[in-house]
Amino acid sequence: MSKVIKQYLFRIFLGGTFLAISACNQQQDNTQAEKISVRTAKIVTVELHKENQQLSYPAVIYSKNLSPLAFEVGGLLSELNVIEAQDVKKGEVLAKLDQRDLQLKLKSAKAQYNVSNTEYKRAQRLIKANAISRSELDTRKSKKDVDKTLYNAAQKALQGSVLIAPFSGNIAQISVELRQVVQSGETAITILGEGGLEATFNLPSNILSQVRNKQTRPLGSYITMDAAPELHIAAQFKEISLQADVTSQTHAVSFSFEPPENLIILPGMTAIVWFKDPRQTDNTAKLSVPLTSITTQGKQKFVWVVNAKTMQVNKREIAVIEGIGKNLLVANGLEAGEMIISAGVSYLAEGMTVRPWSIQP
Repeated sequence: MSKVIKQYLFRIFLGGTFLAISACNQQQDNTQAEKISVRTAKIVTVELHKENQQLSYPAVIYSKNLSPLAFEVGGLLSELNVIEAQDVKKGEVLAKLDQRDLQLKLKSAKAQYNVSNTEYKRAQRLIKANAISRSELDTRKSKKDVDKTLYNAAQKALQGSVLIAPFSGNIAQISVELRQVVQSGETAITILGEGGLEATFNLPSNILSQVRNKQTRPLGSYITMDAAPELHIAAQFKEISLQADVTSQTHAVSFSFEPPENLIILPGMTAIVWFKDPRQTDNTAKLSVPLTSITTQGKQKFVWVVNAKTMQVNKREIAVIEGIGKNLLVANGLEAGEMIISAGVSYLAEGMTVRPWSIQP
């Protein structure tokens, strides 16, 4: 075979090899482009849900059984029998003032009353024998009545120097110290009774004004605490102030509840009150979509609908019912059973192919 023919055949071989390599590379590029054009996405199926919008507001815990105790007289605190957070029983002596002066005054007042009472009884016998005048009898009676009043006041003063638990509960706060001079009426000890807790928050006027039935009471209500957010504590609507706060335009609302045995809840703690929106009157089932699935353009709202056969997405305008929460109710634009993209909607384009997002093992 001549040299020229060999060179010609070699060139043909190189050309064929180059074409094969180019075709292979083109096929790989097309496959890669196809992979890039398919985006993973979170896909959800639109379903019917009953309208059950929950409202939530931060609240402060109060207690109707939180009672400040004060001495009825002033004096030196000589006895303090409790500490904060201590359990106490009804009738238990919590603290005492120095009673020496009070006991002397009581003893003197009692003696004085005994004398005047004896003189009055003697005068009653003498008046029958016409031995004294009617005015003398009246004078002795007045003296006896005054002394009795002083005697009763001395007794009350001695009793007022002792603080006694009016009910069983816990010592919430002690505001005095031993050997301290305490003023009459000054809060010395605050006692917290069992139960009787309330969660109070401020409800905006615009919500209350939209409640058609003024007799409507929030249902399905509960509270959650920061210490145990997963625990739903049943609560009952108690009262609402119809007089709005001038500055905030809100109404004070209270819900009562009983604390669970495994959780300590004290006045002053914060909580979240949850209850069904009292403005809701329609309990028919409606379509619900995640808030993250909605895109906004001006006043229009859209979702990306997935074609179940081609897995391509198309942008569709919808109308939603304004509300709050992670999901919004759809008035029209979607049907139950359709699939939509629930997250990452800003990265989509018309006609883009998607595949369901899943966690790789």
